[in-house]
Amino acid sequence: MELTRSARGSYETKLCPRCGAELYADMSVCYGCLYDFTRDVGHAPGALPSPAGVAPSTDALGGDTEDLSAAASLARRRGREVGVVVRTASVDLWVPVPGGGTSVGRDPSNDVVLHSLAVSRRHLSMVPTPDGMEVEDLGSKNPATYRGRDVAGRIIVPYGDEIDLCGCRLVMTGPEAS
Repeated sequence: MELTRSARGSYETKLCPRCGAELYADMSVCYGCLYDFTRDVGHAPGALPSPAGVAPSTDALGGDTEDLSAAASLARRRGREVGVVVRTASVDLWVPVPGGGTSVGRDPSNDVVLHSLAVSRRHLSMVPTPDGMEVEDLGSKNPATYRGRDVAGRIIVPYGDEIDLCGCRLVMTGPEAS
């Protein structure tokens, strides 16, 4: 495991071998994909333990993998349609995102409602652009993460990429960027 100095300060960081998130060196679990660094011993090279609560399946190389086929298949079927695949522990669901955008949060007035106390009442908004989905944090206490980093303010998430919102994965679907 390679440790590096963070550009923001003097904290040592490491990269999660499963999702690539940058983490503090003393963390024992990746909060992006729940990779458990304490169980990193005793596995075949390239074989990673499954996240907590996910039954492992063995791939052709003999490693443990998380079955993402339902979400990936759903994203492929929707392909060029602008929307988001909402992936939780109990459901994979595609939701269209209109040109005016959509809101995500715990409050029933949102377009996408997530029933988790970790999700803020008005957590984030998503607006489609030609290059991807513009995601804006609406002042949440537990910010969504994109590639292991907190979503602060507004960012563009390319179509086909995903963000993590308190354990729920949001995969952006839409046309390829020009």
